[in-house]
Amino acid sequence: MIFFLSLPQKTYVILPIVMKKIVFFPLIVLLLVGGGCVKDKETLSTQTPSDVIDRGSILIQAKENGLIMKDEEIAQMKVQPLETDVGVIFTDVSDYEEMIVKGWNSAALADVTGGDSFGLAYANFSNETYTIITKMGNLPEPAQGYFYEGWLIRRGDSFSVLSIGHAVKTEKGYMNVYQSPTDLSDHAFYVLTLEAENGNATADEHILEGSFR
Repeated sequence: MIFFLSLPQKTYVILPIVMKKIVFFPLIVLLLVGGGCVKDKETLSTQTPSDVIDRGSILIQAKENGLIMKDEEIAQMKVQPLETDVGVIFTDVSDYEEMIVKGWNSAALADVTGGDSFGLAYANFSNETYTIITKMGNLPEPAQGYFYEGWLIRRGDSFSVLSIGHAVKTEKGYMNVYQSPTDLSDHAFYVLTLEAENGNATADEHILEGSFR
């Protein structure tokens, strides 16, 4: 599901602050892990999508190919000091829903819980402004006291974690929109987590992940 996204008023906040890998496999992960898939007409007539898809194996393969985080990286996110960035969180994302993102870097987001959620993220640095627009669907409604939060990650030896704020609910799902005067293109991995409103600043349960290309 691809949307075209445009620009609203900015609300400035100071926040505590993905790598070009394989071109085609992220879309396979998105379709098979996030959105479900089919094999052939005969299979469809006798099996449900959950019967057809071995989601566990797909997630293992995605992890081996670096398309989703390894367990060590997830653990590191929980203890890594957050980077700081003077950026802009958009709580009103309506003006971004039709924004043209042709030529931007993109990331297909896979549901790492094995569920049916999915997403697409777009990032671009131009005119001294970095912009990331993420659209997500089929996300379960968080229980009271919980929310979805977006993160940009720089993987590798210079591992870095940057929170880019709460995801905002829209008529079509959720969006996470952020702008910065800093070129964050080296933070080429996106993570959506489910967080409790308990004041803990580190990332909690991973829901969606994807690498920009």
